[in-house]
Amino acid sequence: MNISLPLLPPPFLFFRLLSIKLFERVVRVELLEALDALIWLRTGHQVASRFNINQSSASRNSKKCAQEFLVSLVRRNSEWSVEGDPTLLNLERYVHQVSRWRDNKPLRLEAQHWSAPLLCTPTPSGWIAGNFNFLEYDRPLQLLKERIIDAWIASYPDAINDDDTEFTAIRLSRMPLQMVVMKGHPLLELGNQITFDDIAKFPSLPLPSGSFPRVQKVLQEIGLWQNTSVPTEFDWRGSSDIEDLMVGFSTPLTLPLYGDSYKVLPLQVPVVVGDALVVAREWANSTQVHTLVSLLRSRLETLANALSGVEVLYESHLNESFNDPPSISIAGIK
Repeated sequence: MNISLPLLPPPFLFFRLLSIKLFERVVRVELLEALDALIWLRTGHQVASRFNINQSSASRNSKKCAQEFLVSLVRRNSEWSVEGDPTLLNLERYVHQVSRWRDNKPLRLEAQHWSAPLLCTPTPSGWIAGNFNFLEYDRPLQLLKERIIDAWIASYPDAINDDDTEFTAIRLSRMPLQMVVMKGHPLLELGNQITFDDIAKFPSLPLPSGSFPRVQKVLQEIGLWQNTSVPTEFDWRGSSDIEDLMVGFSTPLTLPLYGDSYKVLPLQVPVVVGDALVVAREWANSTQVHTLVSLLRSRLETLANALSGVEVLYESHLNESFNDPPSISIAGIK
C-alpha cells in the first residue's frame, strides 16, 4: 500500500517549508542522518556500521548539522541529546521521515533487548536495526516521538496507550510474566506452596525506577520491586553468592535465553505482558508496516509452536483489551 500524502501539509510542515523558502536553507540528508544516527546508536562505530559512512564523517556531519540548527550536541550518562531550541530541527526530521516512508528508503527499527534476538534476527528487509540494548521505556519512546526512529517493538503493558492520537501499538503477542531462580535456590524447595511473601524475602532483579512504570506498579503491589534484602531464614551463607539468590523475571518466550541453569517458580506475576509494534498512526497502514508485522507474527508463530504459553495476536484481537486474560492458564495468582 502506497503512502498517500495530504494535498495540504500539516501546519508545522507548512511553516517549515515556508522557513526554508525564506532562509533558502536546505539541510542535506547526510547531515541530519549523521546527527540522528549518533543520538540513536550512541557511538560513531555503530553509526558507521549501519549507515555506510566512516566514523570521522559521522562526527563531522553531526556537528555541522547541529550548527545549522543552532543547537549543541551534548552527552550525558552515555546518551546524546541536543541543547537549544529544537523546533526547526524536529520539523526537518519530519520532512526527512516522510521521504523515508514515501520513497521506500531504509527505515529505522528499535526493540527491547529481550525481544530483539528472537524477532529481529536476521534484520527485516528494508529496515536498519538499532543496538537493541535499551533497558527502559522512555528513551526509545522519545526517539520515536522525535522521528529519529520509525518503529519500536515495545514490551506491553509499557507501550503506547490505546487513545494516543499520534502513535498506535499494533499488538503481536501476549503471555504471562514468570519468575525464575538458579537451580538449587531455596525457594524451589517450597514447591507449589510458595507465596509472594516467600519470594519477597529474597533480592529481586533491580531495575531503575520508572524504567517500566506499569510493570513496576504491579511488582510494587506484590512486594517484589527493588528488593535488595538478604534472606536470613535460609541457610545460604558460605554456599551461595547473593547473585545466586536473585529472583529474575522472564516470559515463556525469553526463558530459553536464561539457559538450563534457571528454573521457573510455580507462581506468576499478576500481569499480562507481550510485544507490540509502535509506529506513528500516519504510517500504520503502509506497505512497510504490513510487511514487517506479517514477518514478526510469522517468527512468533514459529517460536510459539515450540513453547507453551505464548499467544500470537492478529487483527481479530483488535477489539480486545491488552489486559484481557490470554487463552493460557495463569495459575498460582492469588
